Amino acid sequence: MSLGNWKTEFENQKIVIWGFGMEGRSSLAFIRRLLPDQEIVIAESRKADLKKIMAENPHVKAVFDDETDFTKFDMVMKSPGIVAPKSIPSDNFTGQTELFLKHYRNQVIGITGTKGKSTTTSLLYALLKEKRAVNLVGNIGIPAFSAIDHMEEGELAAYELSCHQLEYCRQSPHTAAFLNLYEEHLDHYGTFEAYGAAKANIFRHQKPGDIIVMDQNLTQFISESINPPVLIGRDINAKGHTLIIPGHTLTVDNCALIGEHNYRNLAVAWYLARQYGVADEMVLNALAKFQPLHHRLEDLGEFDGIRYVNDSISTIGPAAIQALKALQNVDTVLIGGNDRGIEYDELEDYLHERMDVKVIFMYATGRRVHKEMKEKGLDREGLYDTEDLKQAVALAKKLTRPHHICLLSPAASSYDHFRNFEERGDVFAKLASGKE
Repeated sequence: MSLGNWKTEFENQKIVIWGFGMEGRSSLAFIRRLLPDQEIVIAESRKADLKKIMAENPHVKAVFDDETDFTKFDMVMKSPGIVAPKSIPSDNFTGQTELFLKHYRNQVIGITGTKGKSTTTSLLYALLKEKRAVNLVGNIGIPAFSAIDHMEEGELAAYELSCHQLEYCRQSPHTAAFLNLYEEHLDHYGTFEAYGAAKANIFRHQKPGDIIVMDQNLTQFISESINPPVLIGRDINAKGHTLIIPGHTLTVDNCALIGEHNYRNLAVAWYLARQYGVADEMVLNALAKFQPLHHRLEDLGEFDGIRYVNDSISTIGPAAIQALKALQNVDTVLIGGNDRGIEYDELEDYLHERMDVKVIFMYATGRRVHKEMKEKGLDREGLYDTEDLKQAVALAKKLTRPHHICLLSPAASSYDHFRNFEERGDVFAKLASGKE
């Protein structure tokens, strides 16, 4: 296998890899495979790790990122999790996403959106596997560079794309879906418009004849596309378990997905998969085997007569509303986490209306939502304040009726008390089962 084009990409370039997490390590491994002796700089935020990085990686110089002049490099391989100060020029910024698309854009189906992108990408991967050789990469937790050998053989990639991966990206995939856009990551982008603009890079650099699926409510972006978008909510939809795409419907009777919003995501995946020759019988076969992702309306089962559902992925108000609409027999819902200053008006109105659900608030966001509900005259019986997840689950065990649901759908980030939403969901599962 020849990787000559890739070697040319990096050869004789002054390269810094900014951030040495999963993607940074993957980038170093690939460049080192092509250029064993070329010196590469690693810029890291943890000074204590610098000596260890250099000791474990030959021909590497590790530096503290706050003391690094990034303008002196030809190529800054910035990891998605790094927040670059606006004062730093970004012309030389790149990353795995941009370079991967530069080489394989015609083989990539990219998915972005505030909510549903992991589920939709996983569904697309499952459907495509019935017909084609395909790789699952991106924000789902698998660095794109790990699939390069397969891409060289002509395989496809189902690529989950976050706003951070797209922010400085000047390439777009041949086939793309922009699922939705809600207030999120405003602590990083400052404005909703800047956040949306980052995500819009998924189609902004497409070529004539490329495919773009986009939510019909993204009116600010629809006119920007050089290709006519297929609109979610108009051309692509779901009614119950019946999927609707232009000129075709498909009823899915055997699938573990919960919630109409997930069947709408499935309709998107089905539409995209059909562009690559996946027949309806293959779709139904794949869906019968499909297991929903952890922490996304994940049914944990019953413990001591209470059914627990883990929706820790919920980090905004509309996600919690969707979860409550998707499930029957919800008796208690746990709301709250890190307060990033996003608006909760819609959620507050909805929680006031759902008199059948007891709401257990926790952490900074929970306290704020309950306080705002009181200030707006939306307070009611069945609203409770707790300090943290442990207290919230303990109270839920007392309040939830037998064979009803206790739902974790926090509508907030986890970063104040957990490493990520996965850890929060894992702790919830242990608390529910009595193992913690």
